[in-house]
Amino acid sequence: MSMKSFRIISFFLGIFVLFAATFSGAGASYPTGEKFKFKAYALGIIPIGTVWMDITTGMYENVPTHLFKARCYGDYKIYLADVRVFSHLSQKTDKSVFHAIEQYGTERRGRRLLFSPDNQFVQYVRREKDGEYRARCVTKVAPDVWDVFGGAFQARKRFDTEIGASTEIKIIEKRKVFHLKCTVVERKPLTIKGVGTFDAVRVKMSALNLKPDEIFKGLLNLDRDVEIWLDSSTATPLMMVTTVPFGFLRPKIKLVLKEWQTVPGFEPKLLPPPEKKIAKRKR
Repeated sequence: MSMKSFRIISFFLGIFVLFAATFSGAGASYPTGEKFKFKAYALGIIPIGTVWMDITTGMYENVPTHLFKARCYGDYKIYLADVRVFSHLSQKTDKSVFHAIEQYGTERRGRRLLFSPDNQFVQYVRREKDGEYRARCVTKVAPDVWDVFGGAFQARKRFDTEIGASTEIKIIEKRKVFHLKCTVVERKPLTIKGVGTFDAVRVKMSALNLKPDEIFKGLLNLDRDVEIWLDSSTATPLMMVTTVPFGFLRPKIKLVLKEWQTVPGFEPKLLPPPEKKIAKRKR
């Protein structure tokens, strides 16, 4: 798998974590201790990477925080990719404090977002070719803007999984703010092998401040049509399917939940497994 391939998977992680936290009602606490493991596949069947995510607590510059962590790993013989993602949200204000994406392995890259104490300015810092981190720009933002990872978990606390319901969130990846609208458009039972059968909903994403063809290519280098399925009782991500641009090719990429370590009070309501169909014998 090429360097570009894994970069797309790491971007794929970015969009998927917009649905990576458990719904608990506005103002409720985060499910600290919850952990996820996902597998990424190309063309639906070829394993190309593993994604881990978990929720814990931390500290950033003497500010107690909710800490959201993720790791995306893929070993492709001639290319080793290891991407780590961190987001700190203040336990007092629930606002973003610090966000970082660090890539290790064959290629070393990194970028960080530092939020001002009043959450009105964001400094974008990038790791340069000489290994040093340098500030690239400062962006003025509204107080209701989060980093892409931490904002995902914050948004899940108010996510409504009823058909037709929408949730809006404003996020910043580097220097541009994206105003996203997430709408529930379908609901059906969905079986995830090894995990369970869920009352699942499909979510459609759209940008309110961009042209239709800008959202996924501009934000994550993905095509616009992304199929995202969530457990309706917890808004936990179950599966995501999309196509990825490789020149004139559009291979299908899929991310599937494989392990879910829940915490008390945040468990899903599982459905009975589907009945197996028995083929009738011909007489």
